[in-house]
Amino acid sequence: MTDTLDRLEREFLPSPPARILELGCGNGMSWSLLMAGKGYEVHGVDISGTAIVWAKEQFAERGLSGAFREGNVCEMPFIRDASFDIVMDGSCLHCLVGCDRTRCLQEVHRTLRPDGVFVVSTMCGLPKSDEAKARFDAANFQLLQNGRPYRTLKPLTDIERELMDAGFEVRDSRVSVNSWWDHVTMVCRVGDGQNSSR
Repeated sequence: MTDTLDRLEREFLPSPPARILELGCGNGMSWSLLMAGKGYEVHGVDISGTAIVWAKEQFAERGLSGAFREGNVCEMPFIRDASFDIVMDGSCLHCLVGCDRTRCLQEVHRTLRPDGVFVVSTMCGLPKSDEAKARFDAANFQLLQNGRPYRTLKPLTDIERELMDAGFEVRDSRVSVNSWWDHVTMVCRVGDGQNSSR
């Protein structure tokens, strides 16, 4: 993650103290921690109240500044329009299924400044391991747990289309290949109606 963030900062991200929102920030020990250490103004949202308490405690122990809030990334009325320079997907998008993905992307579009950057960090491709294949609903691109969908695992082209449909342009896409499924980091900006994916 450190190498990825260094590259993103060199090539795409506005400089600190730009305002960042991490979606699915958990205990704050991934993107939020790294970016706070670089001087960004860090905000995080997570559906788990316990995780938010941990995030606040972890930042306080390290003497870092961060604002963390319990909430649903599909509906964030507590955030004003065009509030953030950067929105980071803290491996949250693949945890959303069905129309929740569309709702989340609409919220990202609303809360991101017109010249802002949306970084997507998500599972992609089809499952590779036998265990994952056995739990995969190929018709809906969903991994199942106890018969219920709990992760979305789409081909990269489908994710790109989803982002474009939500009004984003994909400016950069890097896939990390793994033995169970792949993971992609994508850099997006609010689109102008033309596809600049590469």
